[in-house]
Amino acid sequence: MKNITFITFLFSIFCATVHSQEIHSADATLKNGISKSSVLSTHPFGIFFSRIQGNFKIRPTTKTQLKINLESGNVWGTQIKSYIPNNSDVRNEVRKHEWHQAQYFFDEETLDSKSYKLQIDGVIKGLRLKTSINLKSNQELNIGLRLFMLTKGKGLFSILTSDSFIESFHKKIAGGSDPFDREVFGFNKALIKYTDRNGNILELNNNDLFAGGLEASYYYYLNALSSKAYSMNFGAHLGYNFSSHNNSLDIALSSNAIKVIPINNKQYFQIGLGIGVLRKELVSFSSNNVDFGTNDYLGNLESIIEYNIISKGKTTHSVGLDYYLQTSLNKKDELEYLIPIRHPNAHKSWGHGVTNLYRNNNYWSLFYTFTKKTSLTVYLQQDFEVNNNPDIQTGISFTFNLK
Repeated sequence: MKNITFITFLFSIFCATVHSQEIHSADATLKNGISKSSVLSTHPFGIFFSRIQGNFKIRPTTKTQLKINLESGNVWGTQIKSYIPNNSDVRNEVRKHEWHQAQYFFDEETLDSKSYKLQIDGVIKGLRLKTSINLKSNQELNIGLRLFMLTKGKGLFSILTSDSFIESFHKKIAGGSDPFDREVFGFNKALIKYTDRNGNILELNNNDLFAGGLEASYYYYLNALSSKAYSMNFGAHLGYNFSSHNNSLDIALSSNAIKVIPINNKQYFQIGLGIGVLRKELVSFSSNNVDFGTNDYLGNLESIIEYNIISKGKTTHSVGLDYYLQTSLNKKDELEYLIPIRHPNAHKSWGHGVTNLYRNNNYWSLFYTFTKKTSLTVYLQQDFEVNNNPDIQTGISFTFNLK
């Protein structure tokens, strides 16, 4: 409910200020609309296919730009195996029981079903490179590359995303003592292991490095509806996933709008709203691709508000809050007859790694940006609903003109 309230609030302000005056103060800087890093989480499944996010620029970039984005996110889920009965009568019988109790009413040895196994532990490091190229006065092309590595989270750049910091935060501030059984299985380990319902296996160990894929996005800005105070753009997206676990093509469409709300000639707010839909694995180049969800189509919604203050020397300081929502990876009705099996050593939140594959995926990001001739952004991301995104994710990005 609180998420819908936030989005409704932004939309109301957006609609009520369509005719606000223009902001010219930041023309001499790299500032162009809302400045933010990539807010895509290091979700243990999401890193293997393309995902889209809001493009909250007022206009296309005038010069070729490069954005370098580094991210670090702690992911966790106890080892769990889940059965999906084939027989409709058995499925109806499962529906009579709570998901966490279903395992006690059925015999694994004789159950006619498909199954999958999942175990998640570690800190995922991500590197995203994106080049923005001006095509015409109202068109832009973005080309990106994404790389990832699984680590134990012991390094200097994992202070906020390490197991020990997160559990210390839970114990002293919110969550209580070891709410997810991290202490039971041990800190600072790295293993992601997933066997899908077709028997394909994904396994990542400490310091395993892989390239997720290449992405291309074409944006068309509507001149008739654009000014320095308001802008809309439409995007078409193509993603080529070339990891050994997913060799395929994704396509997507998106629509984004941004509104500038002046306070005075040195301060202003910006609000952005974006929606999109992605078709995963439209074309598959391998018969052994890992199944990263039974939903072929994923929708996303992103809302963001940013406060800007222009200091001496045309430097812009920006603080923003971003909310990102993505529809579930698995079809939701399957959860009604799923039979998850609890690991004998796990007692707290033991089913989240599986059950949240059937729920919408959402999280918040708080960021600060310093913009002049270049732009530097740092952010902190939180998954308040524990739905397989990192418990905490941090990131930094640097944007500059290439010519």
